Amino acid sequence: MRARSEAGMDGFGGAPRFLAYPRTFTVQNGADAVLKCQIAGDPRPSILWEKDRTPIEPSGRFHVEAKGNVYSLLVSRVTPEDSGLYVCKAKNNVGETYAAATLKVEAGEPQEEGDPENKPPVFLVRPSSMRVCRGEDVMFTCRVSGQPCPALHWEKDGHKLSDLFESSHFSVGKEPEDWHFLKLFSARPPDGGVYVCRARSGSQEALAAAVLLVEPLQPGERQQRHRHAFAVSAGKHAKFRCYVTGKPKPEITWKKDGKPVTPGRRHLVYEDREGYFILKVLYCKPQDQGLYICTASNTAGQTLSAVQLQVKEHRMRFQVQLADVEVQEREDAVLECHVPLENIPTAWYLEDKELQPSHKYVMEEQGVVRRLTIRDARTDDDGIYLCQMKDKGRSIAEVSVRGMIVKRLPRKLDVMEGENAAFCVETREAVEGICWSRNGQELQESSRTVLKSFGRTHLLVLVHVTREEAGVISFAVAESQTSSQLRVKCVKRDPPSTPVAARMSTEHSNAALLTWCPAPDVHHCPPSSYVLERQEVSASEWVHCLTTDLASLVEVLGDSVPCEADYRFRICAVNKYGRSGPVEFPGSVHLVPAARLERGLQDVLVQDGEDAHFSLELSASVRGAWFLNGTRLGDEEGTDGRYCVQHCKTEHSLLIRGARLAESGAQVTFVSTPQAHIAPVLEAQRLRKQPAGLPVLLECEVSPPGAPVRWLKDGEAVPLDDVIAVQAEGCVRRLLVRSAGPSDSGIYTCDAGDEAVSFVVTVTEPPVRIVSSNEDAPHAYAAQERVVLWCELSRADAPVCWYKDGLEVEVGESLVLEREGPQCRLVLPCAQPQDTGEFVCDAGGDSVFYNPPVRIVSSNEDAPHAYAAQERVVLWCELSRADAPVCWYKDGLEVEVGESLVLEREGPQCRLVLPCAQPQDTGEFVCDAGGDSVFYNVTVAEPPVRIVSSNEDAPHAYAAQERVVLWCELSRADAPVCWYKDGLEVEVGESLVLEREGPQCRLVLPCAQPQDTGEFVCDAGDASASYSVTVAEPRVRILHPLQRSLALPVLALARVELQCELSVPDAPVRWFKDGLEVDESNNLLLLTEGAQRRLVILKASVEDAGEYICESRDEAVSFDVQVSELPVKILQPQRPPPVVKASPGETVMLACELSRADAPVCWAKDGVRLEAGGSLVLEEEGAHRRLLIPAARVEHSGKYVCDTIEDAVTFTIQVSDPLVRILERDALPTRRHCRALEDLVLEVHLSHAHGEVKWYKDGEKLQDTGHVWLEEDGARRSLVVLGATLRDAGEYLCDTRDDSIIFCVTVEGERHSPRCLPGAEEAPELLVLEGGSAVLSAIVSKEPAPVMWLGPRQPVAAGERCELRREGRVHSLVLSNVSKEDAGVYTCLSPPGTPPARGSACRHMGLGRVAELLVKFLRGLADMHVHEGETVVLWCELCKAKGDVVWLKDGRELAPSPRREIKVEGRERSLVLSNVGPEDAGEYSCESNDDRTLATLTVQGEPQTRGPLHSLTVLEGEDATFKCVVSPEDVALTWQLNGQAVAPCERLVVARTGLCHSLTIRQCQLADVATVTANAEGLVSAARLSVQEAQVLFVRRLQDVAAEEQQDVCLEVEVSHEAAEVQWMKQGVVLQPGGKYELQESGRRRTLTIRSLSPSDRGTYRCESLHDRTQAKLCVEREYLRDVETFEKETATFHLELSHAGVPGVWTRDGIRVKPSGTCQISAAGCAHSLTLQRLTLEDSGTVAFTADTLRCSARLLVRALPIRIVKPLRDKTVLARHKATLECTVSHARGRVRWFRGNTEIFAGDKYEICNLDCYRTLIIHHVGPEDEDSYTCDAFDDRSTARLLVEGEPWGAEPVRGPRTAATGRGHGLARP
Repeated sequence: MRARSEAGMDGFGGAPRFLAYPRTFTVQNGADAVLKCQIAGDPRPSILWEKDRTPIEPSGRFHVEAKGNVYSLLVSRVTPEDSGLYVCKAKNNVGETYAAATLKVEAGEPQEEGDPENKPPVFLVRPSSMRVCRGEDVMFTCRVSGQPCPALHWEKDGHKLSDLFESSHFSVGKEPEDWHFLKLFSARPPDGGVYVCRARSGSQEALAAAVLLVEPLQPGERQQRHRHAFAVSAGKHAKFRCYVTGKPKPEITWKKDGKPVTPGRRHLVYEDREGYFILKVLYCKPQDQGLYICTASNTAGQTLSAVQLQVKEHRMRFQVQLADVEVQEREDAVLECHVPLENIPTAWYLEDKELQPSHKYVMEEQGVVRRLTIRDARTDDDGIYLCQMKDKGRSIAEVSVRGMIVKRLPRKLDVMEGENAAFCVETREAVEGICWSRNGQELQESSRTVLKSFGRTHLLVLVHVTREEAGVISFAVAESQTSSQLRVKCVKRDPPSTPVAARMSTEHSNAALLTWCPAPDVHHCPPSSYVLERQEVSASEWVHCLTTDLASLVEVLGDSVPCEADYRFRICAVNKYGRSGPVEFPGSVHLVPAARLERGLQDVLVQDGEDAHFSLELSASVRGAWFLNGTRLGDEEGTDGRYCVQHCKTEHSLLIRGARLAESGAQVTFVSTPQAHIAPVLEAQRLRKQPAGLPVLLECEVSPPGAPVRWLKDGEAVPLDDVIAVQAEGCVRRLLVRSAGPSDSGIYTCDAGDEAVSFVVTVTEPPVRIVSSNEDAPHAYAAQERVVLWCELSRADAPVCWYKDGLEVEVGESLVLEREGPQCRLVLPCAQPQDTGEFVCDAGGDSVFYNPPVRIVSSNEDAPHAYAAQERVVLWCELSRADAPVCWYKDGLEVEVGESLVLEREGPQCRLVLPCAQPQDTGEFVCDAGGDSVFYNVTVAEPPVRIVSSNEDAPHAYAAQERVVLWCELSRADAPVCWYKDGLEVEVGESLVLEREGPQCRLVLPCAQPQDTGEFVCDAGDASASYSVTVAEPRVRILHPLQRSLALPVLALARVELQCELSVPDAPVRWFKDGLEVDESNNLLLLTEGAQRRLVILKASVEDAGEYICESRDEAVSFDVQVSELPVKILQPQRPPPVVKASPGETVMLACELSRADAPVCWAKDGVRLEAGGSLVLEEEGAHRRLLIPAARVEHSGKYVCDTIEDAVTFTIQVSDPLVRILERDALPTRRHCRALEDLVLEVHLSHAHGEVKWYKDGEKLQDTGHVWLEEDGARRSLVVLGATLRDAGEYLCDTRDDSIIFCVTVEGERHSPRCLPGAEEAPELLVLEGGSAVLSAIVSKEPAPVMWLGPRQPVAAGERCELRREGRVHSLVLSNVSKEDAGVYTCLSPPGTPPARGSACRHMGLGRVAELLVKFLRGLADMHVHEGETVVLWCELCKAKGDVVWLKDGRELAPSPRREIKVEGRERSLVLSNVGPEDAGEYSCESNDDRTLATLTVQGEPQTRGPLHSLTVLEGEDATFKCVVSPEDVALTWQLNGQAVAPCERLVVARTGLCHSLTIRQCQLADVATVTANAEGLVSAARLSVQEAQVLFVRRLQDVAAEEQQDVCLEVEVSHEAAEVQWMKQGVVLQPGGKYELQESGRRRTLTIRSLSPSDRGTYRCESLHDRTQAKLCVEREYLRDVETFEKETATFHLELSHAGVPGVWTRDGIRVKPSGTCQISAAGCAHSLTLQRLTLEDSGTVAFTADTLRCSARLLVRALPIRIVKPLRDKTVLARHKATLECTVSHARGRVRWFRGNTEIFAGDKYEICNLDCYRTLIIHHVGPEDEDSYTCDAFDDRSTARLLVEGEPWGAEPVRGPRTAATGRGHGLARP
């Protein structure tokens, strides 16, 4: 099958078309020309530019650009040859088009295409500047050419001539040959200025300027005078302003004391931009005092205004003032003055510029003389010079430099952009060769630069200056020069105005032609381009459509929008200053983007019977139709279901099921069709409500124009007949109902298939109208008369209702309702008085009212109406009808409502209220109700002025410099007062200010002085207040330091300076130390410098420490001077010997030398303090300290420390023992023989008396006993054996460790039978524990002697548990492992037949009791880890041999088996397991009756390593983790570092998780480089640990810190790891730890603490590492500012003084910079800075801070709300029942909050009560009041309250009574209900 896609109707493409055409225009030779056009087309057209039919190749000066659909041709630096016809051709495969434009190149301003003869205006002859005398005529002439003929306009100083002069004063005209003139008749001095002639031709303009000078006006007469007073301080400027109006413009003359004021250095005369005439006196001197008069005159008359100027000098004056100086150019000028005191600092100024010492300005101070020398004076040095004392007086002088230039240029000139800048210079004589320059570049005459010379006067005028012309303007002649700084202030530039006449044409299908016109003032603010925006009707967002700088025409195609929709458009103009507001094109347009083929149809090849699928994709969503061989296929499947058509967004598809062979070669075609669309219809047109009988027209707009529609009514087709017709006209579809009736109401729908729009039509009957009635007839009747009320309706069948006084009437005998056709009647056959009232006939949409005559029921006419001024006046009357109109008159004239007169109406009650009556309100007031009136005669008298309150009774004793405020409050705010002092009226000035706020008057002395003492009187005419003021001498205050007690730590020998600053510079002070007045000495100086008082100690010592007090007359400040000695250092030895060795007995001396001779030291040995005495000697000699040990001993060995607190030195003493030798050992008898029972003495002499020896016999050491004595006597050592026996024979060894000797002793003699020694027969009973050992001993009288031991039951024989011992005469029985059976008495006996010697031969000893021992484990079981197949022995030890135990495994008792053996060996118990396997693993326990022990047996297989170690490289400070995977799980693994076993600790963490073993080395250091080994029971794995040096980075950096003086501040950083080293610096200087700076390290934190901050500590601090740095600023705050607490609307001032002048500072409030404004004033004068906040509000509360360089100080501003006062209280009120009552009062503040109370119960707004707050008025309205509402009502303003009484009277007509029967009262009073 073949496929083809075609475009149906609109198609998929389009030929090129011009949306905007290139413009024909003219450019100057050498400029750039740009031709632009806007072209649309699809496909995108190719563009070709031609000139005079020759194609243009883009190269050289020709450039072609394309941005979107805008195409440009740029011709650079055009020449006349480039003139010609340029053609732009656009072509694509659909079509082509072209457009042409002409380019003209000539030497002229660019102009729009027009008449080829058009020429811009050019001045052939410019007007000339001139100077004339007063009264002469002036004529400016010029010649202008241009085509068309230019129109000329003349201006003076930027103003039209008609605004300045009367028409008879000037004439403008034209003469032949293009000559134009301006003529001024009888020139006057105000006529002087810059005249500009503007020539305009079409849109082109040219201008020329000239200057006119008129000689000054001679003095004239004086007719009127207005005199004022003005005071100024010496050295300040005085500015006089005079505003004069008149035509012609008046001439202004200034005079002082009758003499004309000549403009000069200090006198400036000019007119400002606001029209004020200004006289400015600069740097006023006392001689400037006088009467200044401004005279204004013109032809209509003359007026005067006078000002008395007073110049006040400062109290501190110069002894000798500066004198004016006149020098010749290039000479030196010397100014000299004398100050009152030598130490007063001064500063020199040239006008407002402070001078600094330099080669040009030489400043000298010699005593009280102050001298300024100006070297090589030039013209610019001519001016006013000032010498100023700090915060005191000034001295002023003028320096005149005489040279060629007599009148120099001003130092600076400020003009607005677009104004004229005029400069004037006068020379000594007429000269040639002058030169004007700007920024060094010579100026030449041009249309905007006027250069003119009139003899000695030379002018420069810059016309309409721009910002680029700002700079230094200089005038030079010969070697003289003067210059001025020209400053041009920017004028706000405005964006272009909004375009006008926006129209949209939709004649072309799927396109919108948009046209507009530029704004009328396009020549003032020309736009550079236009921006077009579009908006979908259903959306709210505007989207940029295109930008064009072409003419006011653009066409928007459907191809340019993204989707099909209804669009609106708007356009705005744009230039570099902004964009105009948009103007919207009326209406909307439906645009459909042209559909293009994105993917076309493709031929399909299928088998017979298979499905064939065709699809295509378009660029837009449109409908279409499929054709097969020209036959259209339906949207739904065919009858046989073979064709399936689908459409999804932009994709269309056709499916042919079961293609047949006969269809082979068939052609499938898709044709797009447009979608019918209905334009949106406004809701007001869709909802139609129409009276019956009128036609109804419903219409809508569809596209395309031929789209068919259907009209439906309530869902059914509309039947067409004579009444309903359907119309179609272009895109409009209409439905017309010619005469609609109620049956035509319904919902009408226009259905276009794809879209539909519905209209809701409602047809209503016409309303009923009352055609006529007897409403206007009088309805006053007598009783019993017949009353007929009638009206005629527009429809006879319309229903009506009758009402009387708001209630529907009831028909009866006394009231009849009648109806005849459209006429309705109400008849009262026999009227009665109770029938009086208002009757209403209501016909639904119309009504008539029948009212009785209006009567005034009651009023306060008879009340007295005499009032005082300011009182509230209320005149009221109550009418018989609530809606009756009334008129109020005063003295026959109708009153006018305003603030002073209010008319109120509440139901039938009318009131005239005078809120604040004035005397002029006196008169007769009339309330006219038509048929009735009341008259009120009102008298308002002026009240006497009373002084309501004052501070007269307050004490008025003040100190000098204090602020004095005298005030009184008058009863009237406008009452005049006069202030007197000592009987004379006070004079207002800087030292005395009079203030007035409403009724309150104040006299303020801002800075009271003793001479202000006296009696002040405030006279208000009828009353006065007297104040007795006393001003004492100023208190001598200590301004600095602010603290009254300071601690001042200093080091010895340092300079100490104590300083105070006084409030009174010449006040005396006294200095005290520890209560005694100090005198000057060589080391202590008392200095005075101005207000500074200083005490200086040149070299401080400890004796200078103490409390110093500086005492003035009124205050004192103390300084606690703490003098610390310099740190004591040990100078020698710098490095003590490591060890001082000495022998015992030698003399040892330890010595050191100190840095200070009187410094104490402390000697210590091994931490114990040493004192002189004994074997130690402590010596002091000057700076030397010594420790002497005369005879060293071994115990003197150790570490000795000499400590000075600040320093220490350590000595180590080692005293070695000497060799102990036995003297004359060869001469000693070593073989000794003695008889039995003789004493044996062995004796040796040692080499040292302190030597020790040990004696041994036959290898056993001998002890000192009763038988053996060891004796020492000096160097002699003896061994004495008393009563030697044969047992004492043997070898005796004497050992000294270094030497020894052996004695061989033999003893011979008889044998004797032994006997027990007397006194040793009984021994105490012995108690032992079971299982323990017992030793029983007896001593016999001689040795050897046999003994026999008897036990409790039988003789004792030696055995396993029994041992018999003999040591000389001592016989012992040792019983081991005793048991209970061993208890009893044991006896030691001599053998039978042996007579005892000296007493009994036996000794009895008792083993009284053997305590049973609990079976406890001495050693428990231990956990075991074994490999499979090994033998395991689990063993434990009991406390005794006898004890039964039980073995258990996992809680089950074990029995012996072939692999399990249980053994008992003495106290040991063991379990032997052979060939263990995994099943043997578990918990084993051994239990006795009294104890238990546990152990775990682990059986594991052969270890295997699955995951070996890997080498690691980490950064310094990081953790390194080595992991090793070993199986099985129970393998024991050990870690090693460099072959050494790892002992787990905080840094070395050994962990195990299952098979994974790990070793973590925390915070690796460079020294941790090592080989790591893991040993798993013989399996070894090794790896290498490498540590790289880590970068030291700052994790937390420094932050700027602000702290107060004398505080400590801490700067803190955090580094990346703990071992990091950092360095602290201030301003690049490394800081060292000491008393001022403390450096600390804690983990990764590094801190710098700065102690006791002072201003010198402020600056930039930096912390550095090798790889990073951080810095911050430290600001030191002083308590310069004080907290301020005040009320809103008041003024708060913050003031401080810096140590240096000229330091810039910034004021902030809550961190936001404060800028000067109407309520905020910032000033800086010298060292003083101040911030003044006026008209404070509650929101102004916050922190006010001042920052200058690194200095910062702050204070708190607290603004409190003003107390709310009730200005106008509540008044008692009486109202009628069922009416509303209004209670009103006035509070002092509009934001004041109030509460309302009834009695003590608070009232809240609701149905009953209405609470209103309007401005300062607070109102409570009580609705439908009744007797129960009578009570006291209070308005509570928290700070004030007001209470009034509400009374309720009677009830109105028709009201129900509160109680009792109803009665009626007739007449003029109320209808009342009486009980």
